[in-house]
Amino acid sequence: MKIKAFFIIQFCVFNIQLWAQNQWYRVDEPGSKICFFVDTSASVCKIGTHLKTIITYSFTENLICINFKKDYDLTDKWGCLNDNGDTIINGKYLEPFSFYNGIAKVSVEEIIDNKSGELTGYYCKYIDKKGNEICDKKFESEFSYDMLGDWAVCKSGNFWYILSKRGKLKELSVDYEFVSPFSDGLACCKRINQYTAYIDTTTFSVFETSNQNFIGNFTNGFAQYSSIDGKFGFINKKGKPVTQCIFQKTKSFSQNFAAVKLYDKWGFIDNTGKIIIKPVFDDVHSYSEELAGVKINDKWGYTDKSGKIVIQNKFSEIKDFYSNIAAAKDTNDRWGYINKNGEWLIKPQFVDADNFDANGFAIVLYTDRNSFKKGILKQEQKALISKNGKIVWYSGEKPVLK
Repeated sequence: MKIKAFFIIQFCVFNIQLWAQNQWYRVDEPGSKICFFVDTSASVCKIGTHLKTIITYSFTENLICINFKKDYDLTDKWGCLNDNGDTIINGKYLEPFSFYNGIAKVSVEEIIDNKSGELTGYYCKYIDKKGNEICDKKFESEFSYDMLGDWAVCKSGNFWYILSKRGKLKELSVDYEFVSPFSDGLACCKRINQYTAYIDTTTFSVFETSNQNFIGNFTNGFAQYSSIDGKFGFINKKGKPVTQCIFQKTKSFSQNFAAVKLYDKWGFIDNTGKIIIKPVFDDVHSYSEELAGVKINDKWGYTDKSGKIVIQNKFSEIKDFYSNIAAAKDTNDRWGYINKNGEWLIKPQFVDADNFDANGFAIVLYTDRNSFKKGILKQEQKALISKNGKIVWYSGEKPVLK
């Protein structure tokens, strides 16, 4: 009996894992007004086919947003379906929405200008995945943000708040004129007195700086800042500069390195501000999986963290590595996929190509040579492929992966 129970539990866990890992891909034939979704085995999602204009592009947290509006309705009515086609949240919201950390910001009421009578925005609330409001208060949607972490910044009237996933509301200082969403645990608050405070989720100020100094969003512990017009450096989360403002441009830190532009060339610094790779490149990507794309004389390749070119500059365009594979375009303007040795895993043959996702699948555009025979003037077709060379779904003539 115990053995039987064990296998029943294992079977249930396995199926729960399969359900949790299911990934739906939005597919359609070019020129078609409708779309549907397939999974990695080409099974069609039970939500059916819908006009592209009334359904969002992808599922978020196993729900997809759809407009239930009828011809006689005066306003849009957005709600949510699950992948069985069941209505989980009734269509009553004025704009499409997505879930983040189990919470969605939804538009509930129009804001009409008293003088002109024109629509100027929406009031919003926050709901959980069952459609329950987590807080009674209405906020101004333009100045209220998604629940990207454990807290969301929101505004009601002249007051700013942070709202937790459980509906706990904290009022912020009354002298904040504007508050940005949280980024890397800090929110930027513009004070009336010409100073900017950076607060954490306790609402206490971590550091302050003059409004004359520009500071961007924090990413991986650092933010771009400028105290000299047209020159940039980096500041840490304690408000301490880690570099002087000497760079023409910068990119966010990734894998402890940041790209910087100096004397019209790009190089890289580490998180102490030290230049590790001298500025010698025409353009660069940020580091991903220990490699960064670099451009020399209109050709792209990849460098490691020592500055050594490990994949030669021979591509006209590239994307970052993900799961040891990157999309790259050859000199004939065709996309394919390469490994970290620069070898073609799937030879260049596509008009366009996304990087493979975490499940190992990508959407590509390809040329369908039989399109004209079928009366289709547009030659570009879509396909969903795996990094193992499997064609899961295609809209035109079946491509042959090389």
